[in-house]
Amino acid sequence: MDAQKLFTEPSAIFSVSEFLDFINALVGARSVVVHGEVTGARPHPTGMYFSLKDASGSSSASVMDCYMSPFAYRGLGFAIEDGMEVKIGGAASIYKAKGRFSFRVETLELAGEGALKKAYDLLKIKLESEGVFARKRPLPDFIQSIGVITSRTGAVIDDFRKNLLPVGLHISLYDTRVEGEQAVPGIMRGIAYFNEKRPDLDLLVIIRGGGSLEDLQAFNNEHVVRAIFGSKIPTVCGIGHDRDVPLACLAADMMTSTPTAVATTVVNPTWTRLREQVPNLTRSIYQDFKNTLDAASMRASHAATRSFAGIEKVIAVFRRTEQTFFHHLATLGLSIQEQVRSLDRIAAFLDASSPERNLKLGYSIVRSGSGAIIRSAKNVARGESVTTRLADGEFTAEVSDVTFNS
Repeated sequence: MDAQKLFTEPSAIFSVSEFLDFINALVGARSVVVHGEVTGARPHPTGMYFSLKDASGSSSASVMDCYMSPFAYRGLGFAIEDGMEVKIGGAASIYKAKGRFSFRVETLELAGEGALKKAYDLLKIKLESEGVFARKRPLPDFIQSIGVITSRTGAVIDDFRKNLLPVGLHISLYDTRVEGEQAVPGIMRGIAYFNEKRPDLDLLVIIRGGGSLEDLQAFNNEHVVRAIFGSKIPTVCGIGHDRDVPLACLAADMMTSTPTAVATTVVNPTWTRLREQVPNLTRSIYQDFKNTLDAASMRASHAATRSFAGIEKVIAVFRRTEQTFFHHLATLGLSIQEQVRSLDRIAAFLDASSPERNLKLGYSIVRSGSGAIIRSAKNVARGESVTTRLADGEFTAEVSDVTFNS
């Protein structure tokens, strides 16, 4: 049945279920914020149950039952206890099975100095007992890359940048709220982002301006404190405060009272020492270079002297070798001339002794039929065929007669 329609009709009669549905539709359609004091807090696996009463303290104070889901409760970062003054956000409803009014809590913030201080002290004792505040890692020397988690708006980030030394630092900003409901998840996302995406950073800085204990709730949140403690990148917190130091600062590797102090304290020590030492280092480097250059120049001079002496020795040896060479060359030339004359004499002798010369003079060479030279008349017989060689040819004849000299 349409409860809305029935409600607008004077004669309509609701069932109990219809009426409760309509009431829930009315009261649950709008989220509201209620301020009060926690009483009867009862943690349970299914969620956190507690009552909220007027914080006036009078005997006639009103009370309402509240419920917070396990997921929402775990995200608070602190335990709900009786006596805490809080501001809860959510919507009301009536549990139909029992007809009981309840307020479903979606957000919860501590309110009032007393509640905030109590939660602060309890969480501080807990984390201190676990050693969360004891670890202090040394910051690296000559920091060059810094990840900054803060709000982009406001003067905090500008003051931080202005107070950094002009040494070429690279700043990466993660913009997030630093106050209110979105501050806690925003700061945690920033820490996770830099640790996962930029593990090469030299330093992680979390900063915001001053504020009251209520303004700084995000930095006294257990989840934020543990995220800082779990950061692999050395972390510095600069959170302005009046009295109590934010727990986030206690968990960091280094803390300062203001964002401006972070800039001057974190970067200055090593870079300042370097700037102070640069003149001395410059003079030392110049003197070392000059000494090295002078020593090299002296060694080069000695080497040149030795080289010139060696070259002169080589030249002297070359000249002696040259003289010896030309002497032997001249001797060889005379020897060759003598050999040429000797060869000329031999050639003349051979020419004079050559059979060809004799043939030209009219002499001849006679050979037998076997080709043997006939040197005596006794070696030829009548009728034998002989070959006679002359200077310009030869002929064959038959011996008709043989005559011997007496």
